[in-house]
Amino acid sequence: MKKLVIPFLFVGLFGFAQNGEKFSLNKTLFIKGIGYINLLDGGFGSILGVEKGLLKNHSIGAKFIYNHFLPRQEIKNEEGNYVAGDYTDDKDLSCIIEYKYYFDFKFLNQNRPYISISYKTGKNTIDKDSGYQHDYYHQEIKYNYFGPALGCLFLEKQSKRIGIDAQLGYLFGKKDIVTEYEVPNRFDFFESYDTTRWRIEVMVVYSIDWK
Repeated sequence: MKKLVIPFLFVGLFGFAQNGEKFSLNKTLFIKGIGYINLLDGGFGSILGVEKGLLKNHSIGAKFIYNHFLPRQEIKNEEGNYVAGDYTDDKDLSCIIEYKYYFDFKFLNQNRPYISISYKTGKNTIDKDSGYQHDYYHQEIKYNYFGPALGCLFLEKQSKRIGIDAQLGYLFGKKDIVTEYEVPNRFDFFESYDTTRWRIEVMVVYSIDWK
């Protein structure tokens, strides 16, 4: 399934700080998020997260991801007109726990590159339109991933409050799939396999003093 996504939403919290205050990771709580829509298939997705700085260069955080895509095909009805039908209802809910180590390069000012290790677990549920003939109508994919990432936190120079967190990661994992087949006879098919994937993430960040 091809996905064309456009960032459209970030919901944050409000905080207050004195201008010119030096950025301190261990006294900071990050609220982050991004939203996107699928122009080709229909549907939306979102990521919301929180991250707490620890000591001087460390942090721990959690992210929650929800994707819901609902592609439909153009079907010709009895009158010869094309209508939307034969949908695929694709829902994906997952959670990521992540540890980061930030590098403190003075020449980058408030920008902080980092390396991270994350664990991701979730479930993808696919339901197909029962009004049309398919080999199967319901499928559940449970997955677990673990792997490293490289990224950078870019904070606005003046306020040091609003910024962008961008990262590229490579994950190793396992998928457990249950497919409910209907053709030629009703039966459940179980399969499990190891898998890898690249993961790109860009999120809007708002920082709050948390001493």
